[in-house]
Order: sequence, then C-alpha cells, then structure tokens
Amino acid sequence: MKRSTTSALTLLLLTALAGCGTGGGTGATGGTRPAPPQLGDIPTITGVAQVVRPIDAYLPTAAQSRTVERAAYLTSARCLRRLGITEPPGPDPARAEPSDGDVRSRLYGYFAPDRVATTGYDAVVATGTGQPASPATVQVLTGRDATGTPVADFQGRAVPRGGCLQEGLDAVGGAVFLTSDPSALPGGGPQEPLTDPRVVAADRQWSSCMKDRGFAYATPADAYMDPRWRSGRTQGAAAPADHTPAELATAAADDACKRSTNFMGIAVAVQAAYDRQYIAAHPQELAAFAQGVSRHVADAQKLVAQGAAG
Repeated sequence: MKRSTTSALTLLLLTALAGCGTGGGTGATGGTRPAPPQLGDIPTITGVAQVVRPIDAYLPTAAQSRTVERAAYLTSARCLRRLGITEPPGPDPARAEPSDGDVRSRLYGYFAPDRVATTGYDAVVATGTGQPASPATVQVLTGRDATGTPVADFQGRAVPRGGCLQEGLDAVGGAVFLTSDPSALPGGGPQEPLTDPRVVAADRQWSSCMKDRGFAYATPADAYMDPRWRSGRTQGAAAPADHTPAELATAAADDACKRSTNFMGIAVAVQAAYDRQYIAAHPQELAAFAQGVSRHVADAQKLVAQGAAG
C-alpha cells in the first residue's frame, strides 16, 4: 500500500496548480451492476507493513516520490533566483520528517495501530510554521497576481507560464509523479470499493463493535472524519495538536474494532481484487505509466545531483 504522505511542498504545488481529485476507477456507470470480483485469501492485518496491494507495483515508491519532489523544489528555487527572488519556494523537502507510514483513505479511515493511543487520528497536518511568503514570491511562484490574473513578467523578467511552481513540475513530468496515490493512474486507477457488499458487511461488523463500546459511526471513515477532531485547530500552528480524551478514546476503539473484526484484512483483500481487475483491463496504459515513472525519476535524480544549477 502506498501511503498518503503528501508533504508541505507537495501540498503547495497541488493546491496552487490543480484541484485534487478523489479517485476515479473502472466501476459501472449504468445498467446492470457487474458481479464484484472474486477475492483471494483474506489476510489477518494488524500492522501497516501488511497493507500491500497489487497496484503498488505500478506506483512510485515513497523514496522515488521524495526524489521527484526534491527535484521540483530545486528547479522552482532556481527559477525564483533567475527572477531576482532569494526567498525559497516553501519548506525544503530534504529537511522534512520521514514518512510516518500511516494509512488514511475513504475505505480504511485511519490506520496507525502503534500511534492511536498518543496521537488519536492525528487529523491535522501542519503545512509549515515559518513566515508566510511575500506577495512578490507568491506571484512569481504561481504566475498570478493577487486577483488571480496571470502575470507575464516580474521587474522586467519573463515569468514562465504557471509560475516557478509549474516550471518545477514540468521538470519532473508533472504533479502525477509527486505522490503515490493510485488515483493518479490512467483512468483514475482502480475503483475504491466503498459499496462492495463485502466491504459493506465489514463496515457493519465494525460499526456494531463500535456501538458496543459506546461510539456511533457507520464506517471507519466517518470516525476519522468527525469534525470534532479538527475544530479549534489551525494548520501550520507551531504548537502540537491537542488530542482530546474523546479523540484518543474513539481512535483506540476504532483500532480495537478493526482488529477484532479483521476489518483491514477484509478491506485490503477486496481492494486487491479490484486492483487485479483494473490491472487486467489496462495493461498498455500501465506499462506506459511505469515507463514514465522510471524516466522521470531518473531525470529527477540528475536534477538533485546537480543541485538544479545552471
């Protein structure tokens, strides 16, 4: 399973330059609903390292995505310097904390068994604690002024279309290679089986377990997305997040119910079946995508080695 490990720079790039999709898939759009794909073995999953999917073989690894992000950052920084701006294009990915390996998705909710007792759902991700970028830097980074109007030059120097962030993305093949999210795959990637009858049954088992513990949620995603875990907090705050007793208790019960019902084993087995179905239907597209990953990672490695100087 490729983790959702979007860092500060990736967030900035994706937010500034494109809207984030929620994943597509290959589900039916009308008529008779096809039979759900057959399952393989259902594993017993108690840790993040056991969450492995067939589609992982076609996605950038966490290390590869980090290299691509670093190359995009360095290229954007070089672009800013060319235009006379010394301020960096956000936090340097090289100084970011390593991935904590948690799993967050609409299917699983939140799955970090070794952390829920102390960080609960860890719902708020800081996007940087330094001083905000100056208006001039934002303008050159995004290629737009405060009103959203595209800018063509800055102090007599040509601004690349889309700004220095876009120049950084172009150097590494685009935003698709900055993440390990299956929705970046051709056609939106494998269907996320939220309505598969086996997932629905697993949701019910999990929900019944939670009810026995005093918590009323229909799915693990509902528990993770409870607005109480996010209210009153500010992204980018220097102080650590305040995880309330209610959040910690809910997350602990959530994890315990996932374990007692083997929710994760069932969910991963069902998702793997949809992965295999998608892979069989898109052999040429996936082969081309995998070649693109290899090519752009190699280019990114060269940019990082050169420090994007030039």
